[in-house]
Amino acid sequence: MAEFSPHSGSITNGEHILPLRIYYEDTDAAAIVYHANYLKYMERGRSDMLRLMGIDQADMLKFQHPDDVGFVIIRSEVDYIKPALLDDEITVHTKVTTIGRASLTMAQQVRRSGQILAQAVIRIAALNKAGKPARLPKQIVNKLMEKQG
Repeated sequence: MAEFSPHSGSITNGEHILPLRIYYEDTDAAAIVYHANYLKYMERGRSDMLRLMGIDQADMLKFQHPDDVGFVIIRSEVDYIKPALLDDEITVHTKVTTIGRASLTMAQQVRRSGQILAQAVIRIAALNKAGKPARLPKQIVNKLMEKQG
């Protein structure tokens, strides 16, 4: 029997693209996507991008290695441009724009047929097991830089 694997999108020229569909649960009574759901779609994009790069967030959160870190959002700036609607096929586009010592910044867009529906700048900090800011591990920085294109 074949093993099921969800589609995690793809990375081309440093940009991760995740295809999604809008379901009834994502929308309000007018069949328009609720604004907070865009943040969920963007989280999926970031998580799947890291997964495709070989960065195992679940394993790092076990803190079994001295340089393991967890990621937290420290800033999000979102512009809502056009609504996504029930049954739309959308794509979430994610690109790392800045790699700092203990943080990264990502630019994200949610699109329908190439048209931008929402866009965001998300800043993420790395924390150690004690919840204090920590330097990004070198292997993560290398993987991020390798895929930046």
